This record gives sequence, C-alpha cells and structure tokens, in this order.
Amino acid sequence: MRLRISLSVLAAAALFVASAQAQDSKQDQKQEFLKASDVIHGLVRVVNAKHPNGTPIVAYQIVSDAPKKFAQKDEFCKPAPPKTFHLVETDNKVKAGRLKRSVGKKIDIVADEFMCAQTAWHIGDAVATKWRFTGPEPR
Repeated sequence: MRLRISLSVLAAAALFVASAQAQDSKQDQKQEFLKASDVIHGLVRVVNAKHPNGTPIVAYQIVSDAPKKFAQKDEFCKPAPPKTFHLVETDNKVKAGRLKRSVGKKIDIVADEFMCAQTAWHIGDAVATKWRFTGPEPR
C-alpha cells in the first residue's frame, strides 16, 4: 500500500515538473525580441553627464515601457534587456528640436539601428544610432 502511494506521488510530481518545463518552453518561444524597425515607446528625458576626459555630454534618452532583448546577439549587452536608449541625433535640426520639445513626454520611435552601450559617450543601456519618430508631431 505504501509503495502504491509513493509511486502515485512520484508520478504526480513528474507530471508537474514536465508541465512546468513545457510552459517555460512556450514562454521562451513567445518572448518578443527587439529588431530593426521595431517601435520603442517610453518617456523622453535629458541626461547631463561628463565623459571621463572632462567633456560635458548632453544626451537624450527614451526609457522603454516594455524592454525587450535584442534579436541579434550583442556582446556588450547585460543579461537584462536594455531599458534606456540614448537617442543619437547630430545632423537633423528639425528632429533635434522635436526631441528637445518631447522631454518629459511619452513618445514612440522606430529604431532602425541600435546597439548596447559600448563607450563612455553612450549614456544608457543601449544606443539608437538611427531612429525616427512614428508620426507627425502632436500638437
């Protein structure tokens, strides 16, 4: 009798473990990854920092509402998905002005090229080197 109870408890435990592993596998398959041309939604902020050589850095960041790991491996990434993206904008004055007016607001951007932070010039977990706003400027 005791053996029969032990076997049924063991069988139930094995079934529970197998079910949990199958659920983890399904979640891994469903997990979304960030890839080029994906939208990042979040709050824009400005960060004033100093490079180790003393040069001041003014960086605009978007703090993602739903961080995702990168679809492509990046050896500079931390285990957790990047939450803050340094938005690089140097040439387009209209885009830079719109970004400046967006500080403190939630926006959507399309990230065309991005990477995890690699140098002291990169402010945040990742850097969006090529990005665009999703639509016209809200009024």
